[in-house]
Amino acid sequence: MPWQDSAGDLIAAIYDTVIDTSRWEEVVRRIVEATKSTAGAVITHEINAAHRTALFNIDPAYADGEVLQAAYRTNPLAATARAIGAGEVRTGTHVTQTESFKASTFYNEYFRPQRFADVAGIGVHREPNATILLTMYRSPRAIWVEPPEWHLLETLAPHLKRAAELNQLLSRTKAITDSLGAAISAAGFAAFLLTEDCHVLFANAKAEALVRSPASLRCERGRLAATAHATTLALQALVRAAARQTDAAGEAGGTTELPRPGSQPLIAHVFPIAANRTVTIFNSERPAAALFVIDPAAGFDAAARRFAVRFGLTPAEKRLLVEIVAGKGLRVAALRLGVSSTTARTHAQNIFEKTGTHGQAELIRRYFESAMAGPLSGD
Repeated sequence: MPWQDSAGDLIAAIYDTVIDTSRWEEVVRRIVEATKSTAGAVITHEINAAHRTALFNIDPAYADGEVLQAAYRTNPLAATARAIGAGEVRTGTHVTQTESFKASTFYNEYFRPQRFADVAGIGVHREPNATILLTMYRSPRAIWVEPPEWHLLETLAPHLKRAAELNQLLSRTKAITDSLGAAISAAGFAAFLLTEDCHVLFANAKAEALVRSPASLRCERGRLAATAHATTLALQALVRAAARQTDAAGEAGGTTELPRPGSQPLIAHVFPIAANRTVTIFNSERPAAALFVIDPAAGFDAAARRFAVRFGLTPAEKRLLVEIVAGKGLRVAALRLGVSSTTARTHAQNIFEKTGTHGQAELIRRYFESAMAGPLSGD
């Protein structure tokens, strides 16, 4: 097969590793065979240690972790390996073909017993304290990498680098989503993570129960909707607006009521999730907004009490906070609490100052963030 055809096939296999990391062994095997090498591995080089994965044709006796660490401490190639940049192709010929290398403990106890004579490596990924290489071991009969083989390695190198970057992005995304998911799972209210078009990426147990009893919300082909069409449109508009915020600060977000037959409406608060907290490859699947739903009739005094303790709110300020989070404006809250509008505004200003917020929307978001962070120690 011409090397061009081989490269195209290998590039496809490289990107398959982004989704299925177990396929790295197949990639290593195919590159080893295409370059007429003897063996290969993906190796992470640190300052004082090495870790090897995706092995092909490595003697098990030398693949053992303790054996590798002992050899790495005497490896004259280690410093060269750590200096290779992501996407670079290098050989170790300038070291392996010297008399000093052939007299080294590493060569005589590790390299020569496996019938290795040289190495060729492709930089896959660089971090501050580690370098990941795809290393091919060359035999004494094929020390030099022939021009077509070298060209193949140079062709594959940027794709190996990009595949590693994509894998890192996916790993970070999963960690972030898992972290957000864990936080809202523990929250004492219904919580959803939504894309810009209201596809549900995550729902905690209370949110799932809310959708299963569709008195106010339902899920249609993965998209969240309200039982009333007008409410669905209002909810979608809030989510779209949140998704288009450049950050998650200030007065971003919004509130709407979710009517339900024979009961007090639920209150839905929508807030943006900053893009830098949800880095992904495909922005269409990025969690763009968080939706928190509370039932004013159910009461949430314990969570409000924790919030009040956390920020030093007075009892009167805590009562106003409950009304604000329950979707009441200051005028209605003042009437419900039996205080004047001036007193309500004073309490609100005190709450804003104590919580470091600048308005009701930001205060409500701070309340939910605090609730997801969990109770104070010993609370």
